Amino acid sequence: MPMSSSNKFKVAVVGRAFGPEAQAIIQEVAPPEFDLSFSVDTTEKAHPLIRESDFCLVTTAITEKLLQEAPKLRLVHKWGIGIDKIDLEGAERQGVYVAITAGSNAGAVAEHTIMLILAALRRLALADQSMREGKWIYTELRPLCRKLSGKTVGILGFGNIGRNVAQRLQGFDVEIIYHDPFRAPPEVEDRLKATYVSFDELIKRSNILTLHCPGGAANHHIINASALAKMQRGSVLVNCARGDVVDEEAMVAALQSGQLLAAGLDAFEPEPLPASSKLTQLTSVVLTPHTAGSVLDNVAPVAQHAFGNMLRMIRGEALPKSDLVVVPAKPRQFAGAGPVAV
Repeated sequence: MPMSSSNKFKVAVVGRAFGPEAQAIIQEVAPPEFDLSFSVDTTEKAHPLIRESDFCLVTTAITEKLLQEAPKLRLVHKWGIGIDKIDLEGAERQGVYVAITAGSNAGAVAEHTIMLILAALRRLALADQSMREGKWIYTELRPLCRKLSGKTVGILGFGNIGRNVAQRLQGFDVEIIYHDPFRAPPEVEDRLKATYVSFDELIKRSNILTLHCPGGAANHHIINASALAKMQRGSVLVNCARGDVVDEEAMVAALQSGQLLAAGLDAFEPEPLPASSKLTQLTSVVLTPHTAGSVLDNVAPVAQHAFGNMLRMIRGEALPKSDLVVVPAKPRQFAGAGPVAV
C-alpha cells in the first residue's frame, strides 16, 4: 500500500555506533515503509524514541521495563550479534521478538582479529608510541616480538566469526585448532584446515588463543586464572568477543608475570574501559574500543539485513532461523501486519 509519513512504521536506531556518517548511510538504504529516528545516546534520554516505535535497531541495553513502556514495539533488532545487553526473558514475557544480523559483521571482526594477533605479537602499540616520543627502540623490541608463522592458533567459538578468522589465517603457515559446543561439519574443517579439540586441549596447545564465543552466564570468565595457568608460557590472548568471557584481574596478573606474552583486546568488562584500568599501563597490550565490527563500508549491508527482517515481519514472512533469538509464545500484533511465520 502507498505509504505516507502518518502510516509509516517507526524505527528507532539507537546506540553509539550510529554517528552522523552511519546515520546518512542507514537513512539512504532504509525502505520507504519506514520512518527512522536516531540517537547516539544510550541512556534513558533515548527511551522516548523506542517507546514510540514499531521496531528498534540497537547496540544499547533493552530492559523489560522499557519494553513494557513501548506497547507498539514488536521487534528488537540487534545491530550485530551480541545480545548480552538485551533482556531476552523479559522480551519473551512482553511478547517482543528479538533478532540479530547473523554473519553480517563476521568478515570485519575477523580482519580486526588478525590485526590484533599481529599487533600483539610484534608489539605494535609500543613501537608506534615510542616513535611518536622520538625514541628508536630497535634493539629493545627484538626480545619482545614473535612471528606468527609456525604457531598454533586456537579459536574458541567456531561460528561465523571464528570460521572467518580461520579462513583469513590460511597462508600464515599456522596450525589451527578450535573448540565449540557444536562441532563443524567435516567439509568445513577440511576447507579451513581446522582441527576440533576439547576446551582443555585448546587451552594447553594454543600459542595464540582468540576468543569468539558469546558472553553471558554460560561463558562468564571462561578464561580465568585456572585456564591461563594451563596455557603455554609466553602465549598471546586475543579477545574480540565480549569482555565478561575473560577474568580481567587474572589476565593482568598473567601479563605481568610473563605467563602471557601479550594480549590484543577489543572487548572489556566494564565498557567503556576505565582510564584507571591496569590494562592501559601495560605495554604488552594492544587496545581498541570494541570497534572490531565498526567499518563504514559495512554499515549498508548490516542495515539492509535488519530492514529486510523488519519487512518480513510486516508481511508475515519467516525470518531466517539464524537471526531469530526470541520467538515469543504470545507475540504482540500491530495494524497492517500479519502473523510471523516461523
